Amino acid sequence: MADPLDPDAVKLLAITNKRKKTTADHRRIADIEWFGKLWTHEGRPCLPADALEKCFEDAAKTRNFGATLAGAVLVDAPAPLEYDGPKDIGKLAKNPNFRFRKLVRVRRSLTPRTRPYFANWSCVVRVTFLATVINREQVVDLFRVAGSQVGVGDWRKKHGRFTIEEVSLD
Repeated sequence: MADPLDPDAVKLLAITNKRKKTTADHRRIADIEWFGKLWTHEGRPCLPADALEKCFEDAAKTRNFGATLAGAVLVDAPAPLEYDGPKDIGKLAKNPNFRFRKLVRVRRSLTPRTRPYFANWSCVVRVTFLATVINREQVVDLFRVAGSQVGVGDWRKKHGRFTIEEVSLD
């Protein structure tokens, strides 16, 4: 939501620019932030391909591969999340189990931020890689590193970590 032309950023700015905010304003800010930070594909929460690729690239950097492997691995599509909870985005947004709120430092003051939160989730990620640059075992190993050391999303060091399990492509 750093893009000033993003529709959610425009809505957020209209409220955050007010000097005197009501409780209703603060609730609206939290809702806009939640919806603005929820990654979706075809109306379902997901992990976008570019976020997964960045996570992989950051894992490759821990092994001094960095840019060498970044272009050799492509995530084929967004990975829809599987989770126990409402599938309707509106109901999901209202469920406190799927909201994470934290005070963060912005310049010299503390500001509350609200983000989507999925405690227990899974997804299937399809990956294509250049076999002349990297092999399957390296891809799997680097995704393991990505899950255990890098993470994905906001506050990834604590809330974005994951484990992987290989699935056959039957």
